[in-house]
Amino acid sequence: MFLIGLVGTVFWPVSPDAAVTYYVLSKAWSPAAIGLLLAGGQGVAQGLLFAFGSRLRRRWGWFNRRCERVREKYGARLRSSVLMLGATSGLFSVPPTSITATLAPGLGLPAMRLLPVMFALRVVRFTAIAFMVRGVGHALGR
Repeated sequence: MFLIGLVGTVFWPVSPDAAVTYYVLSKAWSPAAIGLLLAGGQGVAQGLLFAFGSRLRRRWGWFNRRCERVREKYGARLRSSVLMLGATSGLFSVPPTSITATLAPGLGLPAMRLLPVMFALRVVRFTAIAFMVRGVGHALGR
């Protein structure tokens, strides 16, 4: 689960959100454990992206293009409110956490203010999704 969070932060086909459904319905894992493990993996990935994202952008053209679109569209707003950015990115993935963590150093955003907010709200996001999936599963007799 931790590895899904880690890898899925950058490689979107490895979906942490889809993993929630699988682990709740097939494995009957605790929603809190799912939230903590996935967010933990994503937190590590976000820290690495914050530190080394510029290297990835130089190597992976597709990732660089996606980052540039976000920077052009939201750059000024991103710089004006670090906590709001961390909250929307962490809870709703707007912009995606991978892009937020990668762009943050270039925009002068402090890691110690941004990354903990994104982590905490990823825990909330994944835990909430797990509770919703479990509720639907119970309603459907799973």
